[in-house]
Amino acid sequence: MQKYLSLIIYSIVLVLFVAFGMYGCSGYPAQKELALKQAVEEKGYTEVTDDLMDQVKLPTKVEDQITGNAVADWFIPLSYVLVGFAMIAAIVLPLIYTVTQDPKSLVKIAISLAALVVVFFVCYAFATGEAVKTPDVEMSAEGSKYIGGVLIMTYVMIAVAFLGAIFGEVSRSFK
Repeated sequence: MQKYLSLIIYSIVLVLFVAFGMYGCSGYPAQKELALKQAVEEKGYTEVTDDLMDQVKLPTKVEDQITGNAVADWFIPLSYVLVGFAMIAAIVLPLIYTVTQDPKSLVKIAISLAALVVVFFVCYAFATGEAVKTPDVEMSAEGSKYIGGVLIMTYVMIAVAFLGAIFGEVSRSFK
């Protein structure tokens, strides 16, 4: 079962890689043609023809920039999709394993999730909600309170992790 699951995951990643690669490479000719047209216009020609575009040589720096843009056009969305795919797999696959092998441990998972929700609501209650208005950003008081709650929860979780690590080391030293 595990062998087939690995093959399925590798196949999905390969298909995504090829699909996004074809998408990204399809933008390269259009970007190069636009750069050639601009280069011909900069030389003072009013009418851009294919012959003039064939005579113009783009600087290496511009060629590299076009190539970089074409690669970034497909690597960045591909990375988003692969990270999302990995997050979904990291959540779903252990749940499937747990349901099939040890369904009683789902209670522990539910208790942990409920504890996180309670911690968030406590942190949300402590957050102040002030409307923010700058030239670049406008945020309501509710949005500001939500973000404040998330930040406070992050600080609390960091403190809990730090204290847990210290407690673990101290308790191990006494065993």
